[in-house]
Amino acid sequence: MKQKDTGVMFLFVTTLTVIIWLWAAGQTKTEATVTTTVRFKAPEGMTSTVTPSFASVTLTLEGPRSAVDTAKAECANGLDLTVAETDGTVSINDIASKLNALDELKTTGATTIAAEPSSFNVDIQTMVQVEAAVEAVLSNVTVSGDVTVNPATVTLNIPKRVRATLPDAITVQAVVSDSALQQLSPGVVHTRDAAIRLPIPLDVPDVTVSPSRVEVTFKIQSMTEKTVIPQVRVILAGPPEDYASYTVELPRKTISNVTVEGDNDIIDGIKSGDYAVFAVIRLASRDMEQGISSKPVTSFIAIGKDGVGHQLDVSVEDPDALKVELNIAPVSKTES
Repeated sequence: MKQKDTGVMFLFVTTLTVIIWLWAAGQTKTEATVTTTVRFKAPEGMTSTVTPSFASVTLTLEGPRSAVDTAKAECANGLDLTVAETDGTVSINDIASKLNALDELKTTGATTIAAEPSSFNVDIQTMVQVEAAVEAVLSNVTVSGDVTVNPATVTLNIPKRVRATLPDAITVQAVVSDSALQQLSPGVVHTRDAAIRLPIPLDVPDVTVSPSRVEVTFKIQSMTEKTVIPQVRVILAGPPEDYASYTVELPRKTISNVTVEGDNDIIDGIKSGDYAVFAVIRLASRDMEQGISSKPVTSFIAIGKDGVGHQLDVSVEDPDALKVELNIAPVSKTES
């Protein structure tokens, strides 16, 4: 019986010794390094963006082995560091101390004694919300009746300093893709999904829009097409009686590289030569009397063999090319 008690006692002492040894090993002070991701966050409740939003940092941890192991486990998920409530570039110094203050690491019992890098510069932008009107864009079609957009407005999140450079009213575009439009039939009301396109000053990563897609409802009257005409002849239109009193000369008689848009059959006629395209400048009697030196093109017209004109939408590479020089002079009168 005594031998059995001796064996139990030996087992108990051995187990206790192992437990004490393991505990002592866990409490032995140690040092280790770990690489983690630090996420830079705006203060709670603030609508701000922080750039860069995260960075990789190598930390040196010190403390009991068990505490260091726990801290390393916490670092595996990354750490959130709140930045200052301000706008502009901010220097975050002494990263090690700031991370030590985080609950995730403070409760482990380990201490962050060094961080590499030890500081960062981040750019903080306060965001403002702006309601913007939505304008539908339907390329290569002529619509009949009203075009409706649902919802008619979207909400933009814009950096405060960018907002200060913009007009009070902001408009964005709802673009129905060309491929979707080409599959639709004229004369029928259609509702299609459209992506929001931001104007150039707002087409930057910091700006977000909600919702990013809307619905556009419309009826197509006809499909349109575009073509580029290398040279478009300039013609003058004015009261016939004025030409008995004035002569008008055009130093430049054509406009180069004009992109014209119109119904498919009109564009096909232009390509085949059945329609001739002219840039029309309308001159009033007052223009003649004042002897103006230049005037912008009034309209572009495609005239068919039947003499009927069709107005076209156009674009040119150089808008200044639409302003045409004129030489107007009175007709000299000779006595008979």
